[in-house]
Formats: sequence, C-alpha cells, structure tokens
Amino acid sequence: MREAGCETLRWDHRTSVDEWWSGPASGGALGGQMVQSQTPEVRAVIRRRFELFASEFADDTGGLTLPHAALMARARR
Repeated sequence: MREAGCETLRWDHRTSVDEWWSGPASGGALGGQMVQSQTPEVRAVIRRRFELFASEFADDTGGLTLPHAALMARARR
C-alpha cells in the first residue's frame, strides 16, 4: 500500500420522538419484536423509559438531534 488513511465523518440526524419510536412500536427488527411480545403494561413502561432516554437529545424545536459518526477508510496501491 502506498497511501492509506481514515477520517471520522460526523453529522446530526434530526427526527421526532414518535418517528424514532415507530420502529420498535411496529415490531421492526429484533428490538421491536421484543417490545411487541410484551404485555400492554410493560410496553407502556418501555415507552416511558424510551421517552426519558430520548429527552437527552431534545433540541430547541421540540425534536431530537441524534449525533452520528462513521469512519471512512481509504487506501491506494
């Protein structure tokens, strides 16, 4: 390899609590299947905990700003 490098890309994903919750609420992926397999009472507790966690990402508009990062690697022969 003659040249190799890596840089970190960072961005903010903007969404709402309801939109972020829509995956688990609809049974999407393993986490959503686990949520949907619970009783209504347990799902309500999970939602309240989710809202508490989501509040850490609340922005001025009432939405959520979720920080993301990815590594972009490159190499050349």
